[in-house]
Amino acid sequence: MRRSFNRFSRPDSADLASGLLSLNQPDSMNGVYGSSAATNFLRDAAGGADSVDVITIGDSNTGYSNAGFGGGGGGWTRAWLRNMNAYGIQTYASPLMPLMANSGVTLTTQTVRDEDGTISTIAGYFSNVSAPYTNVQRGSTAGPADVTNMAVPATTFLPHALTGFDYCYVASGVSVQTFSQLNGTYPGGAAPSPALPTWNQPGTALRYRVTHVQSSTSGGSLNLTAYRVTSGSYFALATTNASTYNAAGYVRTASDMPFTMPSTSPASAIIFGWNYIGFATGPAHVLYDCVYKVTKGCAVNQLHYGSGQSSATISGVITGSTASNRTFLRTYFSEIVARQVAAGGSGRVIIWINSGINSAVGGYTFVGYMDAMISTLTAEWSAAGFDSSKLAFVVSATHPLDGYSSATEALLAEDRQWLNSWAPANRNVTALDLSQCLSGPQLTAAGYYTGTGVGESHLTQAGYNAVMSIAVQKLLSKP
Repeated sequence: MRRSFNRFSRPDSADLASGLLSLNQPDSMNGVYGSSAATNFLRDAAGGADSVDVITIGDSNTGYSNAGFGGGGGGWTRAWLRNMNAYGIQTYASPLMPLMANSGVTLTTQTVRDEDGTISTIAGYFSNVSAPYTNVQRGSTAGPADVTNMAVPATTFLPHALTGFDYCYVASGVSVQTFSQLNGTYPGGAAPSPALPTWNQPGTALRYRVTHVQSSTSGGSLNLTAYRVTSGSYFALATTNASTYNAAGYVRTASDMPFTMPSTSPASAIIFGWNYIGFATGPAHVLYDCVYKVTKGCAVNQLHYGSGQSSATISGVITGSTASNRTFLRTYFSEIVARQVAAGGSGRVIIWINSGINSAVGGYTFVGYMDAMISTLTAEWSAAGFDSSKLAFVVSATHPLDGYSSATEALLAEDRQWLNSWAPANRNVTALDLSQCLSGPQLTAAGYYTGTGVGESHLTQAGYNAVMSIAVQKLLSKP
């Protein structure tokens, strides 16, 4: 059982006296401290024995949008995916994304992009739904409370720079249709350069997946479709109808639509949706969608991209999410696991938590925030019915600074030291010391900061990739 750290206890408490938080640095594998659970997950995925989903949580560095990566799709989130690919773990799925944000009535799109030979996801908005627009409503304001409790957290998560998790609600007896939806696999109708990676080459069998909640009211259906758009002409690739009825009441489920990736010549946009061109009819409660391949591999899902947020704020978002009878985290974890299992994995997840650049605090307090988040996430994982052996955490304080705010870097160094000492006493928790991947002077010499002064708060995407390349190698090499 994981040993908990009471962040409200005094520094001279029994916890510290017992050595749980001893400031003597433990032995490490070059900056990796604590559990080998994440290491085992990554090794098995690299060897083709199993799959792993990574869930990222943190401040703006989690999805920093430098050099056009946009929408929270950059930063550590992109670097995790790129480097797992580089070490032989192929992508098996695009990120699990909400289909509606919790601001206004804006549905979300995700674009599976191809840059540097990897897949990333960039989220945007559209509002060109028809028949009529008001027939698609924001679930948290118009939908049933039972579904809202299941699909919407009590606090505001910011996945991929969106304004939160919500769901699409279509009332009984009305229909809705759109002409712009998920996943332009060849963005803008242009052929990708370089070529698509292995997981979705032309001729590959893929599946478009929609997570929704059924109800005991009959008559509703979704219309899962995939179209290839070439020079303004639409060619249907696949279509599947999915019922929204379940006599048992509100039940979360997922519907899959198989299709085969077409040739890249001529250049085409591949567009999917649950009501794309064809109509969906209510009642319908639609939560997430993604594209996946039946194979073992990896996927990276951004749960919270708290741009400008302190460790205290991020911790509050995670720990407060279960208020008001909300079971969002259980729903989210359940779909991550169900999708991975459908693709051939066993349901393993690594949660990466990284923060500290905003309103830095001392190590004792910083560890307390990390512990509180891990406690909540572990409890909700267990409440969803999953074994703790399938869940691992990798935690870190942000990258080192080199001249900007020596006071902040001193606190970050303290945070790293405390994390490194704390992690070994906590089951399934690995501390990753980013200062032992690349130092501040090394980041400067390589041009990996976005600028001088406050520009050291973020890295270029090349910088995130370089640090994470070393980090993944260290994790894979840990005894």
